[in-house]
Amino acid sequence: MRASDRLGAFVADALRAGHARPDIVRALTEAGWSRGEAEKALADWAELSYPLPVPRPRPAVSAREALVYGLMFVALGVTVFQSINLGFALIDRWLGDPMEDFSWTAWRVRGALASLAVFTPLFLVLNFRTGRAARADRSLRRSAVRDWLAHGAMFFAALTLVGDLVSAVSAALGGGLHPDFLAKSALVALVAGAIYLYFRGFTRTAET
Repeated sequence: MRASDRLGAFVADALRAGHARPDIVRALTEAGWSRGEAEKALADWAELSYPLPVPRPRPAVSAREALVYGLMFVALGVTVFQSINLGFALIDRWLGDPMEDFSWTAWRVRGALASLAVFTPLFLVLNFRTGRAARADRSLRRSAVRDWLAHGAMFFAALTLVGDLVSAVSAALGGGLHPDFLAKSALVALVAGAIYLYFRGFTRTAET
């Protein structure tokens, strides 16, 4: 039996025997468990007046959810990347060097628009369907796949914001804050911030 299983079994037996939660935490910490481990094990059991310990629901993992959420997040990633790529191409066209060859810019615009035409509707449809399913069945909000992917998206969005800020500071110190750079930096910050806030709300729905 794994240590976590033994800990869960002990907590269940202690609650079944009528011991108070602070006493269980004290006994576990005296036995060498950390307070966080003890409190987490207790959090797996609901505080109810029912005579037996009632387990709380745990996040579930299924292959179908992994497929749906994985496809949805890939579609989002392509949509975000190509949106920024399109924005950069338009900024180069409007604020860049007027002597630049625009054939490369036109190719970037066509490629970005083609990707957005496919992946943006795919993301919107999957996002709508998963959101509707989660509202109808609260257990779907506890999907471990959904939680990991959402926090992963927040992690990369936060890294992007930090990197964007570092790039802006570096450009300012080097006298490189040109209009096209400022526009691109603002675009990246806007997109990364929107993604972070969206998935912050995404994870909060799992807590309600």
